[in-house]
Amino acid sequence: MARTGSSPPRLDGLVVLVVDATTGAGRELTTRLCAAGAIVAVVGAGHPGRGDDAATNAAFLCKALTDRGLVALPYRIDVGDPAEAARLPGQIAADAGPVAAAVVVLPPPGAGEGLRRAFRAVSAALAAALPAGARHIERDPAAGDGPGPGTAEDHVWVRCVVDGLAADAARTPSR
Repeated sequence: MARTGSSPPRLDGLVVLVVDATTGAGRELTTRLCAAGAIVAVVGAGHPGRGDDAATNAAFLCKALTDRGLVALPYRIDVGDPAEAARLPGQIAADAGPVAAAVVVLPPPGAGEGLRRAFRAVSAALAAALPAGARHIERDPAAGDGPGPGTAEDHVWVRCVVDGLAADAARTPSR
């Protein structure tokens, strides 16, 4: 459903961490969050079988976003090391401010159960490490979803996440 007669939600200064932010729904979400004024920690997720470099992908996406005047900071984690993920909120807080939300985009079912388990472990470690009151959101894509352009369901999910974070921010008096 298209918005009519209303401004897009604003997330000015809200710090959001997005894991697997460089492809598919994660990339679309990252772009929308930045456009709404959020500071986005773009987390490339390195893992066995990945045919590219997660850190480079995160850096390139951040460069493209900052060239547009948006705020995005690149990070990389190895999904085989949940302890590394648990350190992310503290590192991001030192770089940009406290993390208000962490979003983890899980690999699609066709990616293999071992990889999905590793992402879930990273997601759990992040959830446990977030500051009090921060939101943890996990996206479990449908079978067949991949790193390409998002599906209609992805577009709806992205809009819901951005709108939900904006509603939370509007209810929080001291941000």
